[in-house]
Amino acid sequence: MHPQEHVIRALPDLLSAATIEQVKQHCQQLVSNIGLDFFLIGIESVNGDTPAPRVETNYPAAWMERYSRLEWMGRDPVVRHCRQSAVPLIWHRNRFEDETAQHLFEEASAYGVSAGVATSLRGVGRSQPMMMTVACDARADARTDQWLQMLTPTVHLLCTYAYEAICRIEEACLAASVSLTQREHECLRWAAAGKTSWETSRILRCSESTVNFHIRNIINKLKVSNRRQAVARALAQGLIPV
Repeated sequence: MHPQEHVIRALPDLLSAATIEQVKQHCQQLVSNIGLDFFLIGIESVNGDTPAPRVETNYPAAWMERYSRLEWMGRDPVVRHCRQSAVPLIWHRNRFEDETAQHLFEEASAYGVSAGVATSLRGVGRSQPMMMTVACDARADARTDQWLQMLTPTVHLLCTYAYEAICRIEEACLAASVSLTQREHECLRWAAAGKTSWETSRILRCSESTVNFHIRNIINKLKVSNRRQAVARALAQGLIPV
């Protein structure tokens, strides 16, 4: 069986990962199985207009420290592509065209990061965009380009499964940290059924203002902006039955 087929068959195991560290271990093994050395997962959660990227990777620590200190992210053509397009990108020396990007490439190459595939996606119903790039130390030539093209569909699948695994883990952690009172559960359940605060107040035999008080508490606990988002988040986290 071709190594890529082994990887594709092993991808569902990612979804059983219980921690982010286990996700990283799976990714490292799967990337290694297709002949690559490194992976990097970048997740952006947007707070206002300020992106706060989070990175999970097995890139050399010294390179990641230097990359962060010199603020290369804002000038990295691979990151720029992934923020603008969902089309996978094969990258190597020829993709780093201007002088600044060439400088970035030369520094990355010194750490064995010189060619790879990058892809990005945003899951349905989730606001966090994610990019993933895999890399190795390879020269830019027709043979490398053809090899990376062959790997691209597998890398995109890996990104998809890694994204889903990370989201599941984080949603489970968030759900475990949310503690709703019995009354809040009742208000939330009726909100999910499409009832207004007034209708819920009649069902629960309390005032409409009391229902609104509980809904506001739910919104704050789930860290959302309104009732509709609270219902969607609660359903995603299993706080109320589907």
